[in-house]
Amino acid sequence: MIPVLARWTSLIPVALLTLSYSCVVHAETRVWLIGGGNTLENSQGQIEENVRWLQSVFRQQGISVNTFYTDGGSEEHDVVYFAHAEERDPTWEPILRVYGSGLSYAQRTRRNSLTNIDGSTEKSELTSALIDDFKALNDDDSVLLVYNGHGDINTNDTRKNNLMLWEDTRLTISELDDVFDHAPSSVPIRFVLTQCFSGSFSSLIYENPYSDTLADQPRCGFLAESDRREAEGCDLGTNQAEFRDYTTYFFAALDQETRLGEPIPLTEIDLDHSGDVSFHEAHVYTLTNAHSSDLSRSTSETFIERWEPWYLRWNSFIGTDANNDYSGAAATVRSEHELPESGLGLLSKRRDLARAERDTLRELREARRAVSERQEQIRALVEQPIDSEHLDALPRATLEALAEQIRSLEEYGDLVRLQSEVEVLNAQQLQIGRDYTQAEKLLRLSRLARLIDQFRRHAHPQSKADFERLTSCEGGTLK
Repeated sequence: MIPVLARWTSLIPVALLTLSYSCVVHAETRVWLIGGGNTLENSQGQIEENVRWLQSVFRQQGISVNTFYTDGGSEEHDVVYFAHAEERDPTWEPILRVYGSGLSYAQRTRRNSLTNIDGSTEKSELTSALIDDFKALNDDDSVLLVYNGHGDINTNDTRKNNLMLWEDTRLTISELDDVFDHAPSSVPIRFVLTQCFSGSFSSLIYENPYSDTLADQPRCGFLAESDRREAEGCDLGTNQAEFRDYTTYFFAALDQETRLGEPIPLTEIDLDHSGDVSFHEAHVYTLTNAHSSDLSRSTSETFIERWEPWYLRWNSFIGTDANNDYSGAAATVRSEHELPESGLGLLSKRRDLARAERDTLRELREARRAVSERQEQIRALVEQPIDSEHLDALPRATLEALAEQIRSLEEYGDLVRLQSEVEVLNAQQLQIGRDYTQAEKLLRLSRLARLIDQFRRHAHPQSKADFERLTSCEGGTLK
């Protein structure tokens, strides 16, 4: 398989290649790791586990890491997670099953157990710290900024999407762009953003989100999702064996080891046989292997998708002689998930999966409605009215008596059964969504393989030079 970057060397002047590669090969990578939710209720356990694992990965590789997480050094609770039955409070569980919503009966909160937290992710504190750090960078450093948290969407203009930071503050693309500008113009800045609606942050490669001109700094990034789709990575569960998010695959490839400690053969990642794993190779590994609901992308991909002529969009199954990383990834995804060879067959398979997803969603809505009806029934049977908004204010003795009364009701057992059905249907919906995404991903990978082939033939020299800047940045390594 011929790597994307290698095929472009014949198209770009040697002087330009030398200049762009000098930005990535000799720089010392410094990492800024930003994580946590915007509020306690939205700061799920998986996010904490991702931050903890990444700290370990970078520490083992001897890479400097600055970590910003929720409220920094406070001792207040800042993590919510799914507690298994043996962990749950026997008094609170029946009360929350009846008076709570969703999975609140299985949720607990605690203070995070991370070490070496450098500061808060509250917007003003975080941006001030980043600006100070970036101003102090040396010309031969490079930046890797990793975000594990939530994103918000502006449906009218996704270039106004933002990061959701602690105390429910927001950091827009334009504001993050301004932060990057404080680093020396020679310093490569790479970003790995794993939040929902993250694809819009690909515009950080430009002078501003509304520009067509690349920024002076070498910038590139990897995004878990498009600008309008939700991403995996914010589950209440903390079982790392079940994680399927972009972080889990991308950094496992860079580390050549899964987060469960299983080695990944270099031959599965090292596409150019250099002996090192580049960011681009880690991304392609993720596209190939991630059985998730994410349609991940890199900035070089969004660049050529933006370039795509209108007439190519209507030729989804046009033949191509391209032999590149995306055609190789497409072949593996097709084989691994037993997807049809033909374009029409693939569209039919996607339609069937979409129908199954809708059917499961309908079952899930019906199951949730049944839960609500049973909750209302039990509330009506409780001997004294309870204000569900002020349960925390009730004396412990009152709570214990209420819990005992709820458990004694025959309807309570039926409620537990219905809520278990909802949990099962949630898992089924997620799995079907992941299967559906594989069909979507195969279509996109085939399109990217075709686009690169067409871009090589027809793009303007300046567009080719800009694309080479991006692939050079993406082709760098951690060390």
